[in-house]
Amino acid sequence: MISYLEGKLAANSPTHLMVDVGGVGLFVHIPLSSYEVTRELGSTVRVLTHMHVREDALALYGFFTEAERDLFEMLIAVSGIGPPMAQKIMSGVAIADFQRQILSEDIRGLTKIKGVGQKLAQRMVLELKDRISEIAPEGAEAGVEKEAMGLVEEAATALVGLGAPPLQARKLVVHVIQEFGEDLAVEEVIRQALKRM
Repeated sequence: MISYLEGKLAANSPTHLMVDVGGVGLFVHIPLSSYEVTRELGSTVRVLTHMHVREDALALYGFFTEAERDLFEMLIAVSGIGPPMAQKIMSGVAIADFQRQILSEDIRGLTKIKGVGQKLAQRMVLELKDRISEIAPEGAEAGVEKEAMGLVEEAATALVGLGAPPLQARKLVVHVIQEFGEDLAVEEVIRQALKRM
């Protein structure tokens, strides 16, 4: 089993990376959250991986945080969810939001993720509710105090309403709060985040 790759970034797209490891280009499927991590072509990257084996193919799925890989492996353990669907779910929602939706049994919120219907949402809640808390917070949000999470939610929701993708909106808001402090008014957080879009 391949646990991680380290090499030069040869190609980068919202759905996959190409990593040059010792002269061999490895194709790695990624969720959108991993694509949004800043890096340049030719730079050295370390990608955590999950290798999916089928009778007719081998596929590598890559992640830049343990939280992403943990969630991916939990999702593919749910009946009816394969790696491509898990990748799509992770591209449609931030991990912290997904955890909250599962714990609060927010079926309606889960069905807003592209490709997730009522039955799949119910199955995810049933099969993941007892385990979803095992996923540690992502690095970016770990630096935000719990008291400020309401501000993160409010500002990110407003940005999504203005057309920003949910993952990007949340990351921008977290970066603004980390840069300017947690005493900013929500309007100023939104204004600063819009400047960075």
